[in-house]
Amino acid sequence: MKQQTDNQTRSITRNVSYNTVITAMTYLFGAICMMYVSRKLQPAANGRVDFANSIVHYFVLTAGLGMPWYAIRCCARFRDDRQKLTRVFNELFSLGLLLAAASGVILAVLCFTVGMFRDNRALMLILGSVIVWNAVGCEWLFKGLERYRYLMYITLVTRTTSLVLVFIAVRSPDDMLLYAGLSVLPTAAMSICNFFMLRREIDYRFRFRFNAKHLKPLLIFFAMSCMTTIYVNLDIVMLGIIRGDYATGLYGLIFKGKTLLTCFGGVLIAAALPQVSIAWSEGDRERFRSITRRSIGLIMAVNLALLAFALVFAEDCVLAMGGGSYLEATKAFRIMVISIAPIGLSNILGGQVLVPAGREKRLLLAEIIGAVSNLVLNLYVIPRYGINGASATTLISEAIVWILCFYYVYREVGLSVRDTLPDVRTPIACAIAAVPAYFIHMPFGNVFLRLASEAAVYFGIYVLVGLLLREPILREVAGKILHRGEPAEN
Repeated sequence: MKQQTDNQTRSITRNVSYNTVITAMTYLFGAICMMYVSRKLQPAANGRVDFANSIVHYFVLTAGLGMPWYAIRCCARFRDDRQKLTRVFNELFSLGLLLAAASGVILAVLCFTVGMFRDNRALMLILGSVIVWNAVGCEWLFKGLERYRYLMYITLVTRTTSLVLVFIAVRSPDDMLLYAGLSVLPTAAMSICNFFMLRREIDYRFRFRFNAKHLKPLLIFFAMSCMTTIYVNLDIVMLGIIRGDYATGLYGLIFKGKTLLTCFGGVLIAAALPQVSIAWSEGDRERFRSITRRSIGLIMAVNLALLAFALVFAEDCVLAMGGGSYLEATKAFRIMVISIAPIGLSNILGGQVLVPAGREKRLLLAEIIGAVSNLVLNLYVIPRYGINGASATTLISEAIVWILCFYYVYREVGLSVRDTLPDVRTPIACAIAAVPAYFIHMPFGNVFLRLASEAAVYFGIYVLVGLLLREPILREVAGKILHRGEPAEN
């Protein structure tokens, strides 16, 4: 039993390591690309791209029908039986192709018939090609089989190539369509590579198989994804309609900044999902509880530190992301970054607890309530308060989803309050570190040097205070670093 537990721990650690690199590359390249493109396209053209992306995302979501979450779980379940894995792959792949075809046709028709779509037709069709690439790539198979090392290498190559081409080709707002095409390039290249790698994982003799048993769980996952997308992207869509491209460009920049700050939660969920699913199905509740408690500790040690840093140095963060033309969004950025705390908690409680425990409907209900709250509040606050109001509704909606997830996990899954909240020393360490950092003024004129030095000071103080307070996650990480390389005891 101990050996099995150790193997599971190593598996999760290995998955987190690879997936951290994958996510870090994706978001690092995305951040560099965002900082460069925001300056070249400027708020108006950047806003058009963000608006079109938000519309297209709904069609991408429809084509996926919640496939990634559900398919990862299915592939993890059958990964030791190649024959069954091949069969379930054919069923899911067939369904994915049908949905991609339907969604793509509907988007194309709307682009030629509806005024709002027709005005951005070329942009939407370019961005909408992701529908096809996602269906062909089957990334969910490789994640379900925990092939994170392969995904890490292919992500590095495709993201690097795309970033280099963006630097070479995108020079002004007139290059908006070219940028849209280059932003799709990594997905297209990765999907082609994945398609040719399928034979290594399954007995690839594709036969069209339609199995209705997948529809019900897929629809639940699809509905959850829809609700998340609604209250995540609805702000941008409504800002584009009510306030225009300029406001959308400002909001789109800080939204991307907030997304960068929340990426670690996605790393943890994707890496741990196969293991928590197995732990729950085998009835190992203690293992399930242990993974959950550790995940919450990790994500909040990161998210709360980033939240405090972004609040203190919000102006420099906005300057680094987009330049002086985006400084008007500083206040909205401060409001929005507070949401990364409830986002981190609800991601773990929902994706890593309720889903493996078979409580998808509870997570769906929480997200429906969050989406409806976001819609109702946006109708009132966006016309009056613009991007500041949109940021506030995002924060409120995310808080509502977290509170509901917390309630369902406590009531129906049986985890205690201690299992679902971070150690109290974590926010205390963040708050203490923020006070001296606030009064420190770096002399650098270059915003990147200034931000880097501010980060070094703040996070140095945070780690020091956390160790003095004996914060468990920081102590564990520090212990591993100090003891690395020491000879093992006989």
